Amino acid sequence: MADESYSTLKSLDALSPRGLAGKREYVLELERRAKDGGLPPLVECLNDESGYLRDLASAALTRIGAPAGPIVPLLASGLWYTRVSALRTLARLRDASCAPPIAQLLADTNESVRGEAVGALLALARTADEVRVARALHGAPDSARAWTVREMVQLAPDVGRRLETLLKDKDLMLASEDELLPRAPGARAAAEDGVAWDVLTSAASPAGPGLPLRPR
Repeated sequence: MADESYSTLKSLDALSPRGLAGKREYVLELERRAKDGGLPPLVECLNDESGYLRDLASAALTRIGAPAGPIVPLLASGLWYTRVSALRTLARLRDASCAPPIAQLLADTNESVRGEAVGALLALARTADEVRVARALHGAPDSARAWTVREMVQLAPDVGRRLETLLKDKDLMLASEDELLPRAPGARAAAEDGVAWDVLTSAASPAGPGLPLRPR
């Protein structure tokens, strides 16, 4: 009973206005000093046991447009809430290059982490690069990939179905990074109409390298 009372008092103290104000000021100061050594401790806040502090840090990292690189290692944290905070932050930063490590968490043992990974990939598909997200999904375990696509179609039918179409393009899924060429400005609009894309390489096309993906 004494232990329960002590835990309750600790929780109330952590949620006191003074405690919340202190956390807010701490994160704001780190944000102001982001270019002068404040970024590492700001990223470390995503590892804190305080959910309030993690949310503040995630918002601050988004505002300053922090690089995804220092955050990605947190996806391997042993703490589920750290993995969740890292996923949320990476989704907001809109860097599609982190889609592969995010996709690996689709098979995480924690349900909250799996759900957050689905949400992060959906966000990246909407705002960054559907092809990179589809290729990241292709690299995920089969069972996780099938479940994820079903979830995505339910949560965001338009995005989910486009990713489903891209996943069926084996040439695109198996192409090396060097073979992937920038899509033309109208490529997203074409993809929205359900058009699959081929990868053009100097070996596969007599037109030579430097061409955008073309519709089949």
